Amino acid sequence: MGKQRFRISYIRKPFAKRSRYCLGTALASFVMCGVSLGLSVHLQGQGELNVAAWGVSSFLFALMAMAYGGLSFLEKEKNYILSKIGMWMAGGLLVVWVCVTAVGIMGVPG
Repeated sequence: MGKQRFRISYIRKPFAKRSRYCLGTALASFVMCGVSLGLSVHLQGQGELNVAAWGVSSFLFALMAMAYGGLSFLEKEKNYILSKIGMWMAGGLLVVWVCVTAVGIMGVPG
């Protein structure tokens, strides 16, 4: 058994163009989620339509971030770290919004 040799590449790959859009829209979605949840807590669950608008906008921006992230992986020989971060954030927010919507529709048992 010989030693395994690990190859290290010192060539810096540029970021994928759409990965910046992915991360930007994921951050915007995260901020909108915070605004929506903050307003809902401040208004003690009696939010108006603007609270729902912030939430729906957050959901749509998270979907856009997922789309941009998926498209950025089609670019060859690029650095995808921003896409991966943005897609993890957007995916988590999508799960949060689906759960919040399901609880809102079905209600809390008890």
